Amino acid sequence: MHSTSARFQNVFSFFTTVAFTVAGLVALSSFFFPTDTVATGSIRNVQIAQGRQNQYGTLGRRQEFAHIKFDLHTDLSPLFHYNTKQVFLYLTTTYPGDGNKYSNNTVTIWDKIIPNNPKSKTKLALKNQRAKYPFNDIIGKFSDRKAELRLEYNVQPHVGALVWGTVKDADTGSEVLTDFVLEDSAKARKAKKAKAEAAKAAKNAQ
Repeated sequence: MHSTSARFQNVFSFFTTVAFTVAGLVALSSFFFPTDTVATGSIRNVQIAQGRQNQYGTLGRRQEFAHIKFDLHTDLSPLFHYNTKQVFLYLTTTYPGDGNKYSNNTVTIWDKIIPNNPKSKTKLALKNQRAKYPFNDIIGKFSDRKAELRLEYNVQPHVGALVWGTVKDADTGSEVLTDFVLEDSAKARKAKKAKAEAAKAAKNAQ
């Protein structure tokens, strides 16, 4: 006859073996679900403003900051299934470095956590949405560099490995939703001033 402790150990060993086997099968089965999802996105407005960054209670040097507003429409339903705990969605902007010392730069300008529950909205329709995070360049100015907008995600499962991906554009199939120019703030101010003066001169000439 086995002792009580020996029987308990056998039952516990059997239970953990079954639990880990089931968890492994669930994790492997997640890879058979399609993760293809598409979106449409556009930049509504890009405002480059001069400012100073507050670092450790002191104001740094004066530099350019980009404040972005955008439109975004996407259906994330394919990313949700029985093993999805939540999806971390984030919008990134990528633009080249200054061509000398720094390479490409990628910054996150907006993000959202979507849990897998009946109250969550897997279809997003954002209009004139303000980016959560304004950003600046390491050299202090953008100098009319071209930037690209991407929508990326991280699927966090109940069991298994994290899955990263990029939502493709619904029209082109590209990972880049749209592109835009990070204007030089000084040039933009001069152009705006010249446009206002031209409009004023045209009005006076009438």
